[in-house]
Amino acid sequence: MAALAFAIWVFQLDRGIQARFAEKRFAPPVEFYSAAERVRAGGSYPARYFESFLIDKNFRTRSFGQPIQAGDYSIWNSAECTTLVGTPPAPPEGAAASSLTDGGAEPAPPPPAIDRCVAYRNSTPTVPGETEPVQVIALAADGRVLGVYAGDPPRQVESVRIEPELFAQYYGESPVLRKIVSLGETPTMCLNALLAIEDSRFLEHSGISVTSLIRALLVDLRTGRRAQGGSTITQQLVKNYFLTEERTLKRKLTEIVMAFLVERHASKDEILETYINLIYMGQNGPFQVRGFAAASEHYFNKPLHDLGLDQCALVAAVLNSPGLYNPFKSPDRSMARRALVIDRMLSLGMINRDEAERAKAAPLPTRPQRVLTEPAPYFVQAVRREISTRGIDESEGLRVFTTLNLRAQEAAQQAVRSGLDNLEKNNATVKKIKASGKSLEAMLLSSDPGTGEIQALVGGRGYLATQFNRAIDSRRQVGSVMKPFTYLTAFESLTPDGQPYTPLTLLKDEPTTHKFERQTWRPQNYDGTYNGEVPLFWSLKESLNAATVNLGMSVGLSNIIDTTRRLGVTSRIEKYPSLTLGAFELSPSEVLGAYGALARMGNRAPLTLLDRIENLNGQELYRFEASHEQVVAPEATAQLVGVMKQSILTGTGRGVLANGFTHPAAGKTGTTNDKKDAWFAGFTPYHAAVVWVGYDDNTSHNLTGGSGAVPIWASYMRSYASIFPADDFAWPEGVERVTLTPEQQTSFGVPEKKNQELTPIELIFRRGQAP
Repeated sequence: MAALAFAIWVFQLDRGIQARFAEKRFAPPVEFYSAAERVRAGGSYPARYFESFLIDKNFRTRSFGQPIQAGDYSIWNSAECTTLVGTPPAPPEGAAASSLTDGGAEPAPPPPAIDRCVAYRNSTPTVPGETEPVQVIALAADGRVLGVYAGDPPRQVESVRIEPELFAQYYGESPVLRKIVSLGETPTMCLNALLAIEDSRFLEHSGISVTSLIRALLVDLRTGRRAQGGSTITQQLVKNYFLTEERTLKRKLTEIVMAFLVERHASKDEILETYINLIYMGQNGPFQVRGFAAASEHYFNKPLHDLGLDQCALVAAVLNSPGLYNPFKSPDRSMARRALVIDRMLSLGMINRDEAERAKAAPLPTRPQRVLTEPAPYFVQAVRREISTRGIDESEGLRVFTTLNLRAQEAAQQAVRSGLDNLEKNNATVKKIKASGKSLEAMLLSSDPGTGEIQALVGGRGYLATQFNRAIDSRRQVGSVMKPFTYLTAFESLTPDGQPYTPLTLLKDEPTTHKFERQTWRPQNYDGTYNGEVPLFWSLKESLNAATVNLGMSVGLSNIIDTTRRLGVTSRIEKYPSLTLGAFELSPSEVLGAYGALARMGNRAPLTLLDRIENLNGQELYRFEASHEQVVAPEATAQLVGVMKQSILTGTGRGVLANGFTHPAAGKTGTTNDKKDAWFAGFTPYHAAVVWVGYDDNTSHNLTGGSGAVPIWASYMRSYASIFPADDFAWPEGVERVTLTPEQQTSFGVPEKKNQELTPIELIFRRGQAP
């Protein structure tokens, strides 16, 4: 009876191991790639940014004059670069970069001299089906991009692209760094090192080594503890991928039987190839490093086929206990273990004594370990949800090409973390709430307004603490972030007197009472004071509630709702007077999409997280089809954007300048009446971003958009968006720019206030409507 039970048990193991071995061996990954980074003339990058990127991507270096193939790059000096691309042209008149701190563009200075050129050819196409051309970036000594070129010979183009990066790889729900290689792609020296230290009789036994088991048992009995494993490579494969971590006699028996069964169903080459691709080799942040190829990248920053004897020996040394023999953390133990591997190889005749001594003398890798964080956990969460929504099956593996920009994402995460830490340390109210056990939260969402591609997404201060994605799933009252849509509606309308609204149209900033659905509502300004009649631009940049409500009632609540709908807002908005002040909930993506349309002068591009999805054979399963629609008159939008620039220069968003971001930008703060939500939404011609700060349980934090959200927004934009040219907005032909002196502003109704000195300002008017 016992024999029958044993036979049935073995039969069940045999059936199960065939399916599980195949599943474990060939489990396909879901790979997530960043967007191809676009580089334009006029941008500014950190020193040696492009060279470092290409080196990290293992591009091969080529000398000037050598052919540049896929995966190659070359650095040309000034003379070599000028020979091929010439001298970059000076910017056209009027296109000079202007700062937020002046009233307009100054004459363009002569372009700086070319310091060097970075020429490269992407190793993978940035546009499927197209051959990658040689691309050239001409740089000044300070990192400014003087010109970009493509082709052979190089021709000046609007932009060039740097290939996408693999930033996350999932096997099931686990983030893993793994690159599958065949035995033929693995250096013989690395395979020999593995066999020497782990299982020198691998090619001879049938799954277990009886002598090793007896030796291990004797050591265990003598010491009273498990001191030596005695496991073959086949047993290690079984133990790590088919069994639990428990250490019992039954588990050991199961391991032995399964090792025999694996050897019955797979060849030695198949077992060894599976092992070197699946064995755990260390940890890089949240990512498991699995397999020899990933270990080679992790420890040496080079492909597996380039490893020498000393490096192969280290890989074999580390796998026994990656935490114990990590060369970055425990160099002495790592060096000793590597020497043991080399000695075993020498004793087995795999290498000679001279090779052994040279390998032992070689230094350990000293390059600082590039510790990875999971660069975009909230982003990946949102993308995987969209993949599921589209009915695309992940089980067979996917290559997901996203819109994520890794530089933007890193800047966003740092801005959110440091901004929240600063508030909890220095703001008295927030500090007190923190002491009670509550953590302040924030989200940041950004995009390229020209394409709708979401480039950074931070759904909270820490994904491990909470997986609630505030950037995608939250709905919060938006407060004064809504006000620009009321003013945009006005710029498309006429006053009660039949005149067009302009930035200087006078609005009544005085108390009013509104009754609706048996309620009475009396909107008040933030400081409780009123200014009588004020110019429209002043009302928005100072975020006056009373004047905004009066304007909204004049232009019509239904018309305001229609404006938001055209800009992409889909949430329900009740036709109450309070909608003019944002007393309703929106998602951050709705705010970002609407503000992105403002950046494009009323031209809306739908937001997207995805560029395309392919299966592992390269077959395209999905592609985002970009579209644009002019939903608001560009002249009306231009007038609004001109006013929103003043919000940053001299209004409630002036903390943007104080926090060091000086590129031309427009934006609006938002604060709810109960101080539960603090917002800032803003944009440049090239980038748009939205920040929210608050508590998940709606605790009042006493922050405004200016004190809570603006510092995070400015820190992010300073860190990332400063790479773009410092260009002003491309104003439509039907408008004109007008600069008003302080005296002129006063004459048009700007109130004189203590401790508030007026400076010259620039406003945008429809042509023929300027004063």
